[in-house]
Formats: sequence, C-alpha cells, structure tokens
Amino acid sequence: MKKIIIYALLLPAIALFLTSCKKDDNAKLPALEQVPWQPQLVKDATTDISISPSDPQSFSGKFSIDEYFESGANPQKVDVVVIKNNNKAGVKVLKADVTTFPAVVEVTGAQLLNLFGGTIVLGDVFDIGVDVTTASGKKFEAFPAIGNAYAAGITAQPGAAPIIRYLAACTFDKSSFNGNYSVLQDDWADFKVGDPIAVAPGAGDNQLSIIAYPSPAYGKNRKPMLVTVNPQTFAVTIPEQVIGDYDGAAPNATVRGTGAVNPCGDDITLSITIKIGAQEWTDQV
Repeated sequence: MKKIIIYALLLPAIALFLTSCKKDDNAKLPALEQVPWQPQLVKDATTDISISPSDPQSFSGKFSIDEYFESGANPQKVDVVVIKNNNKAGVKVLKADVTTFPAVVEVTGAQLLNLFGGTIVLGDVFDIGVDVTTASGKKFEAFPAIGNAYAAGITAQPGAAPIIRYLAACTFDKSSFNGNYSVLQDDWADFKVGDPIAVAPGAGDNQLSIIAYPSPAYGKNRKPMLVTVNPQTFAVTIPEQVIGDYDGAAPNATVRGTGAVNPCGDDITLSITIKIGAQEWTDQV
C-alpha cells in the first residue's frame, strides 16, 4: 500500500554497555593464528552497487582485491567466494585461483542466479570475500562455519573491508511514485488517517510533486509541493515554496522541510515547516 507517513518526534536512546573480567577468567586460551595477508575489497562505484529485484539479470558489478596493509608478501592464491542471505553452509566459488594483485573481479546477476539457482528477490543479500591460501599452504576462509573470518577485530580497523555486500534493493525511480498515497498520520490535522494524497513525478531530475497542504477542507489555490530526492541516500529536501492559501489567513502559505522515501515507491516520510504570514508550524508527515 502506498502511504504518507506522519510521525511524532523520536528521541534517541543511548545505551552504555560495561563489561568486566577477572585476572583468572579464561586462564587457558587456545592458540590463535592471524592471517598474514589481510584482503581488502573495494566496489567500483562506476558499476552497479546494488541488485534490482525486478531485473536481477541486468546487474553488473565490479570490485578490486588487494592487501589492506600492503606488505608486498602476496599469498599463494585467493579464491573469490560468495554466500547468499548469510548462509555459511552454502559458500559458492565466484572466481578461483586469483594470484596477481591488485586484482579486478566482475560479478553479474547471471552468475549469481547460476550459482544459487532460483530467483533473486527484494531483500536478498550476497556477501563476497576471498579464501586466502598462504605461501605455506595454510587456508583462511572468508566464511568459516565457526568463528570470525581471518581473525577477530579485522573489520574494526579503519577503512577495512575484507567482505563486500550486494543487496537486492529498489533503486530510486521517480516514475515509481505516481498515484494516490494514504495518510497514516498528520500532526497538523489537515488530513485524517486514510485520506488520499496525490503524488506524481516532478519535472526536474529526481523530483516529486505532492499535492497536500493546504487540505481542500481548509484552503484554496493549492499548488504542488515539489520535493527533491537524493537517489543514493533517498533523503528528501523541500526548498521553501508557496503551496496555497489557508481560509481566513494571510495568503501565500509556504512550506520547507526534509524527509526520506522508500525507493520502492510505496512510502514517503516528511518533516515540514508551514509558514502562514509571520507564524510557523512544524509538522511530521
């Protein structure tokens, strides 16, 4: 269901977690070995960074593989592997026996469909890493059945990316936002829950046109509210603009604000400020 969300202010919660240990805790620790060559995977931003669930065959991504620390001591080889939806029991080899670094690897929707079978649907997640075989022949897995990949704490290092992820998610397309959306909440009380709001693609790039305020019950000379969507973050910007006249009030009420959209086209959330004359009211829509 298409919907306009209007919500109350949410206060952030901060949780502090404290742990403690004693000198004699875990007195006998198992011997640990850290991978001598730490992989660093980086997506090529000029290629697809997500998978379209409506057309997974069209997906074409590319990424590089190198060493995080750049020690120059290359492994014997790495095998590029992938799992779907965090299933470590279903590791598939995307590309075997990579021996030259930095390496560039391509991944396509056709490859993923062939490896895992079935279909790719909204919300599916593909994680890609490398199994490292050292010069001495020891193997470190990207997705071990038990424990951490390579060594504990690797991902906490600044900029470290031993694993990359491709998500089957909608990409923003303004043409997906077209039709009547249902109000879920309106603090300004121009609309009741369930009232329709007309939304259409705007004339500008990544622009939507929303005919909302003032409600026809309380105003006239209504004009579309033009909002701009960031196609990467899905954040909404509403520059101040005239939206119409409220009955019995100063003419040319304006609106400005921020918000977000669900790129699949079924959800819009806005935080707006309506100005009538010299007075302003803030609304969560």
